[in-house]
Amino acid sequence: MKLSITIVNYNQKYFPSLCLGALKESKFKDFEVIVCDNHSSDESIQFLRKAAKKNEIKLIESKKNLGYGAAHNKAAYEAWGQYVLILNTDITVEAETLGKMVEYMEKHSEVGILGPKLMYHNGTVQPSCRRDFKFFDLIIKRTFLKKIGKWKRRYNRYLMIDFDHEKTQEVDLITGAFMMMPKKLFEKVDGFDERFFLFMEDFDLCRKVRGAGYKIVYFPQAVAKHYHKRLSEGGVLRLVFSRISWLHLVSALKYFWKWR
Repeated sequence: MKLSITIVNYNQKYFPSLCLGALKESKFKDFEVIVCDNHSSDESIQFLRKAAKKNEIKLIESKKNLGYGAAHNKAAYEAWGQYVLILNTDITVEAETLGKMVEYMEKHSEVGILGPKLMYHNGTVQPSCRRDFKFFDLIIKRTFLKKIGKWKRRYNRYLMIDFDHEKTQEVDLITGAFMMMPKKLFEKVDGFDERFFLFMEDFDLCRKVRGAGYKIVYFPQAVAKHYHKRLSEGGVLRLVFSRISWLHLVSALKYFWKWR
């Protein structure tokens, strides 16, 4: 088998249906779908169980919320494909997306992770690449500083606002919503670091892949749509009181301690 698609679900309502529906329309057919459900309690788990009964997916039901990276690791352990595609439930692929990405990986053995151009549902491009950054860049991103002078320029540089999103090129980091990589490489770098429950595990994986001597490449000829609500976004009050924000902070501290 050429490709194994791993998906993690946790109370994502109708998104698994949209995601799997788009995969069915893909012109590239040599793939399997493995879903690890992190103990969902909404209607999404009922949909996934029905899909598993029809052999459309392989479903792994966790008895607890393992976190994003650990659940993908669990799914990847069951994968048979030459390549692994780490995919969010809130993403839909175009008919040509999977085929284009597999073809690119086949021709470029130096590439460790390949990411497509992600589009928001309103038709704008999602900034899905990042430059290597420092802890203060995250502070700027979450506060009013991102609107002021030199801090705004630093914020724009981190988010790669100056980036040509129509050009295939090597980047430092890509977000974990859609990442394709060789399964052997995923295993070589020990997959996601499970100490990250949520957030930063994708950037950590990119750092490990680069450390193993491979490239991270942004490939806009392949396109996917992201029905995206940024969990880690918000102002100062949200930063202080939101559980999601605290998870993001804890993961950031772990990340910078690891890569100090």
